[in-house]
Amino acid sequence: MTYVRHYGRPDLFVTFTFFGNTRCWLYSIEWQKRGLPHSHILVWLEDKIRPEEIDQIISAEIPDPLTDSELFDIVTSHMIHGPCGAFNMASPCMEEGRCKKRFPKPFTNDTITDIDGYPLYRRRDPEHGGHTFTIRKSNSINEVEIDNRWVVPYSPLLSKAYKAHINVEFCSSVKSIKYICKYVNKGSDLAVFEIQNINKNDEIARYQMGRYISSSEAIWRIFSFPIHEREPSVQHLAVHLENGQRVYFTEENILQRAFETPKTTLTEFFTLCQKSDVFGQFAKTLLYTDVPRYFTWNKIGKKWEPRKQGKPHPSIPGIFKAKTLGRLYTVHPKQRECFFLRLLLVNIPGPTSFEYLRTVNDRVFNTYQDACCELQLLEADNHWDLTLADAALTSTPNNIRQLFAIILTTCFPTQSSTLWEKYKNYMTEDILHRIRRTNQCPNLDFTPEMYNEALVLIEDLCILISNLPLSHYGMSSPDRPAADLVNTDLQ
Repeated sequence: MTYVRHYGRPDLFVTFTFFGNTRCWLYSIEWQKRGLPHSHILVWLEDKIRPEEIDQIISAEIPDPLTDSELFDIVTSHMIHGPCGAFNMASPCMEEGRCKKRFPKPFTNDTITDIDGYPLYRRRDPEHGGHTFTIRKSNSINEVEIDNRWVVPYSPLLSKAYKAHINVEFCSSVKSIKYICKYVNKGSDLAVFEIQNINKNDEIARYQMGRYISSSEAIWRIFSFPIHEREPSVQHLAVHLENGQRVYFTEENILQRAFETPKTTLTEFFTLCQKSDVFGQFAKTLLYTDVPRYFTWNKIGKKWEPRKQGKPHPSIPGIFKAKTLGRLYTVHPKQRECFFLRLLLVNIPGPTSFEYLRTVNDRVFNTYQDACCELQLLEADNHWDLTLADAALTSTPNNIRQLFAIILTTCFPTQSSTLWEKYKNYMTEDILHRIRRTNQCPNLDFTPEMYNEALVLIEDLCILISNLPLSHYGMSSPDRPAADLVNTDLQ
């Protein structure tokens, strides 16, 4: 999600160089239960795809066999879903009599992008220029006519190059981009297996949930082939209080580690900013998150070193800029001082010490929270607004609800209802996603009932933490079902 924060939403979601220069990309490889590997790829393009260009890059139609017979053969062999439904109710994609992938898709003469989700790609019917072909299912003697409603979106360029199933989706219009990034890294399916004792007639069968590794995946891992890659790299940056570094030790080196002060990316950022040379003076102009762009972290020497390759700085000789991004570790609001330290680090460039961060207008404050107050970083719930904004980019709705409940119960914001109104969509995304999937209605939008369900979940968390309802924190109480009200009273 660091890529989303810096570069915005990705442009293409590819399930299998590209379509112009790329700003960044990531991929992961997983294995299906039938043993075949496939990859999920996200691509951020340098030049954004305009709506009128989508049909030139992605197609969801059967090619004309007379003008491009090669592409026609590839698409009809690799890019046709099913057919399922009435043609095959036993298809793996069928759940409760419906296709999980929502095939067949509706006919449309033009690609439509003004919805929350993937575009509705152009799928012309035969009367408006769409092509068809017939296939015979292995379990049927009848032929089935296939039209554009059954085509999985593809790139003609990639399909011709690899002659394989490669699903390409335009995804920069998808609001819930976290779900795509999560899906790319979801990993392989789990399998349920049974353990039986052949020596004893045990009436209780024991089941386990575990990873399923096929022979194909085993060979892939034995030969150390890559499982995932990304570009540019992301440097994780430590956040800790003074003398609050993690210390790892064994029985043999416990005394040595006890007397050593561990060096971290944060303490060495202070050291770098204390230097009087050109690199130290330049570091004084940088925020902590910007340091990895110009300096590399020496893991052995535990220090920041200037980059020797990259784009030269226009006015400072010896300074080079790379694409590497910095990401501060997330700090929970319950860790109040560390949380406010992190807030200072993302706002103050070039600090030279922990005391420097607590110093405002030549006055050294006792706590980082006091320094934040003096800098007006805590005015009008601005810090909680920034905290939720950051979480909205990187966290799941369940985690955002937990964060909001903790802010309400332990941090006491002055405008809690305003924060809810601003971020309620992010806290309700999973509920919308679930109802869309259950009702097979991809265009469904947020409703008051969905917001109410999210408020019920938030109030449950508040009651669990503080034994107080939402109304105590300046929020409207959600409407609860009668049975739920009884359970709440019992609690």
